[in-house]
Amino acid sequence: MSIEQYFECKSKLIGKIATYDLLIEGMERAILSATLSGEYAEYEMDDGQMKVRSRFRSLDQMITGMQGLRKIRQDYINQYNGRGTRLVGGNL
Repeated sequence: MSIEQYFECKSKLIGKIATYDLLIEGMERAILSATLSGEYAEYEMDDGQMKVRSRFRSLDQMITGMQGLRKIRQDYINQYNGRGTRLVGGNL
């Protein structure tokens, strides 16, 4: 199962946020392992219901993927908390 398919199963924002937390923790472990061993082959997460696997070609791809997960997680947190951006015009 891919990461995209896994998130389609989650319906509530709080569930998606918790899932991103799991993915980010797993990605951090994979990056640490890749840094120590030099192997970048695969990242896997198992939450008891499903297994998610992703393959990366380099450490840079793994870091970029983790940064993307963090950004999306923060977007969901902002939606959950009702935060947004307000643009106000005016003279400077």
